Amino acid sequence: MIHFHNGDIVMALAKRSGIDGEHISFRESLVTGRVVPDDAWIETRARTLAEAHEIDLLRVRTELLEQEQVLDAAAGKGEEIVLWFEHDLFCLVHLVYLLNRLRGARLSLVWCPEPLAHNEPRELHLLFDSRAAVTPMMSKLAADVWRAYTSADPLALNAFLERDMPDFPFLRDGLTLHASRFPSTANGLGEIERRALTLLTTGAIDFATLFPQIDPAPPRFGFGDGEVLRQLRAIAWCAVPLVTIVESADAQPPKALLTITPAGENVVRGAVDALAVNDPDVWFGGTHLTKENLWRWDANARRIVASPSAAS
Repeated sequence: MIHFHNGDIVMALAKRSGIDGEHISFRESLVTGRVVPDDAWIETRARTLAEAHEIDLLRVRTELLEQEQVLDAAAGKGEEIVLWFEHDLFCLVHLVYLLNRLRGARLSLVWCPEPLAHNEPRELHLLFDSRAAVTPMMSKLAADVWRAYTSADPLALNAFLERDMPDFPFLRDGLTLHASRFPSTANGLGEIERRALTLLTTGAIDFATLFPQIDPAPPRFGFGDGEVLRQLRAIAWCAVPLVTIVESADAQPPKALLTITPAGENVVRGAVDALAVNDPDVWFGGTHLTKENLWRWDANARRIVASPSAAS
């Protein structure tokens, strides 16, 4: 039996709990940057992650290549493969990827609405014993979602936002969170940026205090501090900064003081659209948002919509 966990903490906990089998940590961040499954998959993902998180390209490339080889080996063994994931967007994208990557293998799933790391060993055993086989419908949904997530045109995602799908709990909620990362029709901010700027209107806040307030418990975006800080740097290091960030070099965990700028206050109030002062250049899955290639999130309609420049 082979277990895939979304990160090292839960993997270590499951091993200490004595759950039989080989335990493997799946290390990626498929919510970050370009996600286009083509012949350059490893190289593109390695460069994306190395640049986004300022880590060594050679090491990331090697780790991703080794991970793909592990997935190939696991799929070919014929053993039961147990996928351990939580109800948040970060886990959802990885689960969908693995359901596609390991399609045809004997898959079962622990799909937990609460953080797995909060469980005692006995509780992890109960979750393991109650795991469910991945159904054909779940596999089909995962294939459809992966195709939509990695598409250059994100409008196919809207089909998954219209109704809950009993065969795949949290799918609708998770993809709604993904859709909310697109610039809002109200002010041009993605949801993470909107939450951060709204909190900063009360005054300067250090990142350690701000981070847990952006995605309060239970976590639903599921992004780590490095990913959230990366997104906040993007609105600080643009032509018209919406925040200022004063960071402590090489601090782990990240230490930074954030302050909203007058431009950021105008955007939060809705007096200015963020995309009117800063041209977008960001990837969400397979969609590259630019001034000429633009989609937005309409929170009232709960849909991604094409802006005129994207539709033309």
